[in-house]
Amino acid sequence: MNSEESHKNSLPNVSDQNTAVYKSQFIGLDDKPYATKCLLCSLKFVLPQNEEDLLIHLFKEHRLVIGDVWKIASLKSYIHYWGIKFEKEPLTTYCTTVLMKCTPDGKPSENETYYLLSDCISEDKAVRDEIHRARLEWVLSVQTNERTDTNFKRGCIFCRMEFSGLRITYVKHLAQKHNLYLGKPDNLVFIDELLDKIQTTIENLICIYCEKLFKDRTVLKEHMRKKLHKRINPNNKEYDKFYINNYLEPGKSWRHKQTHFKERRAEDQSSENEDEDTWSDWDDDEGVNISCLFCNYNDKNFHDILTHMKTNHDFDFKDATKGLTFYHKVKVINYVRRQIYLQHCIFCEVRINNVLEHMKEHNHFKIPAQKIWDQPEFYFPMCENDSFLYNLDTNGSSDEDSDVENVTKSVCEMST
Repeated sequence: MNSEESHKNSLPNVSDQNTAVYKSQFIGLDDKPYATKCLLCSLKFVLPQNEEDLLIHLFKEHRLVIGDVWKIASLKSYIHYWGIKFEKEPLTTYCTTVLMKCTPDGKPSENETYYLLSDCISEDKAVRDEIHRARLEWVLSVQTNERTDTNFKRGCIFCRMEFSGLRITYVKHLAQKHNLYLGKPDNLVFIDELLDKIQTTIENLICIYCEKLFKDRTVLKEHMRKKLHKRINPNNKEYDKFYINNYLEPGKSWRHKQTHFKERRAEDQSSENEDEDTWSDWDDDEGVNISCLFCNYNDKNFHDILTHMKTNHDFDFKDATKGLTFYHKVKVINYVRRQIYLQHCIFCEVRINNVLEHMKEHNHFKIPAQKIWDQPEFYFPMCENDSFLYNLDTNGSSDEDSDVENVTKSVCEMST
């Protein structure tokens, strides 16, 4: 059996399967404790709680270092996969050998051999990508179930009201009646666990935003009201698991995306400043500039943007997306945004410094095959508050356009 066949058998593609299948075929897509055997010996570690202990063990006992471990979507799945591999193959088959001048305990020694397991080898990269894709699809399936499940029952954290039915009703109640804003509803997942965490925090007399302890509930409520602390602490990483946009790219949370977006905006519009802690809301934006998909040109008129792209980039958006559903158009836009940001040609995907010149020279201002851009990660905006997406309803022609305005806002607001 070659490495590709082994990879497929150990980590099958699950894009069209349901949540139960995801859980059965992958080790630890969720964060529940799982006793994981070391990939080189019989010692077991409970992950994710004892992740650091496992990594120290690998280094000290086996001289093995896993590169960029923080980017791995599920360390349990990753360790399980390579544990099977290393039962039959030595470390040198897949690892980079590194010579160092000290032993694992820090004592000086010449030519000490260590091993690096990283995505520098194609199979490791494929494994990481497969695990990330499976985890994203599993989380999306959980979110879908939460949106349609009508068996939800819960009493309000602040008042005596009881709720049953859809979770979104409860979330809206917290926002509208108690000013407790949890973020964009379309970005939430594992809502029950999030509500449990918030309720426990409040019951322990701790502010959910500044996380200070108070002497009683009355003082806490008054503090949260006066200080406008009725929202979660954006710097507390324990909340990251409850927001879809933290699952989009390996090792990147909304903080990374927000930072990169602001750096890009700073280069294009040096006069514009944004507060990192601001929670944007598209409903308040009127007459906002719309950016070209390919360059820094922007205009408040969507029709003028389309004309600009057709004239300057030989890209007719209406013609290029003719026949596509609204959701497919969203994916196309987000795909193009990411490719241009990474300096990759949108058609042939080659990376080149002056990608626009390349695309013009080779007539590559056109949409590639659907399998390239029709991926789950392109449901979500590349940059925060992409006005182009918001204006899709003025260009829609599919049967879904009757409800397109609300859906557009939902997609555009998927960042916390």
